[in-house]
Amino acid sequence: MKLEINTKKIKHIAKEKEEENISFHSYLQGQDSEKVDEIVHRLYEEIVHQIDCTECGNCCLNLRPVVSDKELNKFVEPKNIEAFKYLESFPCKSIKDKKCTIYLDRHEECREYPYLHQNNFVKRSLGVLQNYEICPIVFNVFELLKTELGWRNR
Repeated sequence: MKLEINTKKIKHIAKEKEEENISFHSYLQGQDSEKVDEIVHRLYEEIVHQIDCTECGNCCLNLRPVVSDKELNKFVEPKNIEAFKYLESFPCKSIKDKKCTIYLDRHEECREYPYLHQNNFVKRSLGVLQNYEICPIVFNVFELLKTELGWRNR
């Protein structure tokens, strides 16, 4: 499968597949969690090296890290902290031309994103779906997982 990296196309596909993805989430609940984790981890390792996050920046433009006010000061102008806590699509102050200006010193929450290396994918699959339309890595892993599990939308 050719990887999809066009974020506009991914967002469009995500809207089209919204019901399908909810159905797949339900299907995952009945699957062997350890087996799913093994597949997701393998797919993640294969895909993460093919997509350059620093060229995308879509997560930084569309998500906000869950951190303390002190930690937020590293990424957000102090006058915007309260608004930042409650708004989505509020870009980080460390983004310039879709690139993180503090990439090597970014917050742990940002380092861990998109969390596909973590266990319990089945339990976290709704949260993963929230990242499906934002992150090309998540999008591609999720789509390949459907194929590997032999899942078909009914």
